Amino acid sequence: MKKFLILIAALFFTLPAPAEAAGNTIWLATTANRNYAGEITNKNFEKSLAPEGELGKLVFNPVSRPRTWIMDAALFEDVQYLIDNESTLATNWLAQVKRASNQDTIYATAYGNPDVIYLNSLAPTELNFYYAVGQQHLQAVLLKNVLSEKGSGYAWKRAKISDEVREFFNVARAEFMLLSTVVNPKEVETDRGRIAQLFSPLLSSEERASLLKDFESGQANVINKLRIVSGRYQITTAKEKIPVTLVNDFNVPVTVDLFFTPLNNRVVFPQYRQITLNAKSKIQVSVPIKTIAAGDTNVIARFENGKGQVVGSNGMIELSSTLISPAVTWFTTGAGLLLILAAIAQSVRRVKKNRAEK
Repeated sequence: MKKFLILIAALFFTLPAPAEAAGNTIWLATTANRNYAGEITNKNFEKSLAPEGELGKLVFNPVSRPRTWIMDAALFEDVQYLIDNESTLATNWLAQVKRASNQDTIYATAYGNPDVIYLNSLAPTELNFYYAVGQQHLQAVLLKNVLSEKGSGYAWKRAKISDEVREFFNVARAEFMLLSTVVNPKEVETDRGRIAQLFSPLLSSEERASLLKDFESGQANVINKLRIVSGRYQITTAKEKIPVTLVNDFNVPVTVDLFFTPLNNRVVFPQYRQITLNAKSKIQVSVPIKTIAAGDTNVIARFENGKGQVVGSNGMIELSSTLISPAVTWFTTGAGLLLILAAIAQSVRRVKKNRAEK
């Protein structure tokens, strides 16, 4: 019995990690090398692709077969960005990856190589999305079919996730899902998938906090591609038309409903259904409004999808009404006419008086 327990203990301490259990494994995954806008921020990234670089060594001098490759599409899209900008190092590296892995098994990680255990407990549906995007985007770069790492046991490393990251994830995920109801989902697929990079086990706490700050700004810019421009207007009559500017910076047409919500009862706005904004367009809508009372009014202008859910960025319309009611207008006009007639009558009397004196 004692020998059996010793044998069990020895096995426990010598078993390889899940990522190593299937033989020689090569991981091609890094933290984010570009910011949310797509610009390279890792100054050493391109150099790491050289044969003597950190990523270069893995592909120019790979471990012997049998071997398995675990690849993150986010890394390969960073490489493709360099290739598009005529990087010889990136071009050579990608070509070597294709040659070296040609006869080997390739798994695609969830996009961004996140902590899949954490995400599976937080939002399993979104994790499935990351897996699908990771596999599809990697296949697009390699121009060949690859397997999904999902359920393979290779991705077991954990990350320390802050409350701020989790809160941003929940908000951003909801906004992207809503945006996808009016915009072709493919249009925001990469932006949505990129958020997974915040959950990378390779990030330090400081790096994660810095990346979060950039992603918060970047995600807001994506949502702001569909927006209503705020404006300030002076209203002087009961019925007027004000110009409201609508913007669609996406590469596809968008159809939305347009609603206005005055924060008091001084004005009445119409509502618009099924407005189509062409791709990369800015249009101005002449909105007829009815003013009931003078004073200042703030009006929230918003886009909604067909289910009454707000999408894109709202606009704030500030109105300042110095409206004069019709009754007051008639009274002042009448009083003015009476004064004119009185002046004329007085002038006539003076003329008659002067003639009589002569």
